[in-house]
Parts: sequence; C-alpha cells; structure tokens
Amino acid sequence: MVIMKVAIAGTFDIIHPGHVYFLEEASKYGDLYVIVARDENVRKIKGKKPIFNEIERKTIIENMKLVKKVYLGDLNDFFKVIELIDPDIIFLGSDQNKKWVETEIRKRGLHAQIIQLDLRKDYSSSGTLEILRRIYKEMNKEGEGG
Repeated sequence: MVIMKVAIAGTFDIIHPGHVYFLEEASKYGDLYVIVARDENVRKIKGKKPIFNEIERKTIIENMKLVKKVYLGDLNDFFKVIELIDPDIIFLGSDQNKKWVETEIRKRGLHAQIIQLDLRKDYSSSGTLEILRRIYKEMNKEGEGG
C-alpha cells in the first residue's frame, strides 16, 4: 500500500480546536507534512506578528502525533517548500486561496491534487487571544476586590 504525502501550510499560532480539526481532516489522506509560516511573512500578510515565534510554532506542531514532518516556509517563495516535499495532495483550509495554489503548482510542473476543507470550525487564534484577555481582566478584578 502506497501512503500519500499530504502537505498543509499555515501560521498555527495559539493552537485551538480549529487547527486540530484541520490537521485531523488532512491526515485522513496520508502522511502529514506541515509548512509553518515564517514570522516575517505573517507580518506581511496579516499585518501583525504572531504571538509565538516561528521556531516555537514549529516545535509545537512537531510534537503533534498526527504530523510526519514540519518545515518552516521560505521567506520569498511560498511554493519552494511544496516543491521540496513534492506532495501527492495539498490540503487547504476553507479560507485559503485554491485558485492561486492551483495556478502556482501547475506553473512549477507539480501534479498534486488540491483538496479544500469545506467547513471551517468557528475558532481563530485572534478569538482565542481575546478570550484569554477577558479571563486575565476578570482574574485581575477578583484580585483587586478580594
């Protein structure tokens, strides 16, 4: 039996149930190869730096049992690591740009199948951060009044 290589990419900052769902769904297709976005690229795309730096985020993902191997993305070419992995499948989150990925991999002569997650769990790292801020504020109020 041939095991498929499945590539996914993302920031993976403040791991939440939505990330776990994404990893679980992608891993159903084969061995999971994860590309973690570089800090500089996250700042360029999202306009803010991640809470955890790229090495910390890579380490967290490396320690998840569903993951075969983790790479840091390239600073200048998003598809350089995809070419290195040469996956059978590129699994995208529901918010990732499928048409752009298809166009870019074809330009490079890659023949990976593109599968996109159709359902996004209602979680985000920024939403998780907001919950943590509210908890922190509540804990500080209790400490002041007690």
